[in-house]
Amino acid sequence: MNLIGIDRSQSLSCWTSPLLHAHKIPHWFSKRDPPDSNWIAQRLGSHNARAARVKQVHGSQWVDAATCDGEPLQLADAIITNDPLLVPIISTADCCPVLVVCLHSKSCAAIHAGWRGIALDIVGESLRALVERFGADPKHMVAAIGPCASVERYEVGEDVIDAFTQQGLSEALRSSPSAHKAFANCSDAVRILLQRSGMQRNLIESNPPCTMGDATFASHRREPENKVRMLSGVSIPR
Repeated sequence: MNLIGIDRSQSLSCWTSPLLHAHKIPHWFSKRDPPDSNWIAQRLGSHNARAARVKQVHGSQWVDAATCDGEPLQLADAIITNDPLLVPIISTADCCPVLVVCLHSKSCAAIHAGWRGIALDIVGESLRALVERFGADPKHMVAAIGPCASVERYEVGEDVIDAFTQQGLSEALRSSPSAHKAFANCSDAVRILLQRSGMQRNLIESNPPCTMGDATFASHRREPENKVRMLSGVSIPR
């Protein structure tokens, strides 16, 4: 497991996507104790690169990384860019971190997709922004869904069931023995939304490790008192 621009000792604190690695896409899915976001940015991009961050609100808003400068942070759940010196970085602890790169337009996005964002199609909104802003082509996009809660452990109530059903994502729900509950497959729901936006199935990595079942990752459901969040970021390939 060797990241582009990251040595093996550093990579032990993160999870690597085989698909993004195969396409030589610099990326980072941190584990439980992430390093500083600018440290990540400079190793994925260059020593001049900086992290672009937002205040995540479980919505459907995206921002251009060029506007992510200073305080207070903008309210959004996705960051897009075509600037190799800007590295979009989002934080998660059971929600899906989604990293997308268009190899045609040399643009990328980092997306925070919890169940609310999935129901509001933050994924589709972000890909449409890449197309409209930077001339990206979904058929030339590569995406990886990082560590998140797996369907085997992520039991949800009627609010999530209704939201997924209304978005046409009922196939991402699995029945539960508990009344009025189901197990939600958020990574599969994201994969469906990526394909709806025009991406090719073989260019989507959608079987990440489970944060709830692996203590090397941060999990809000497993440890609700723990405020640690994992960081995920992506840089445009050189």
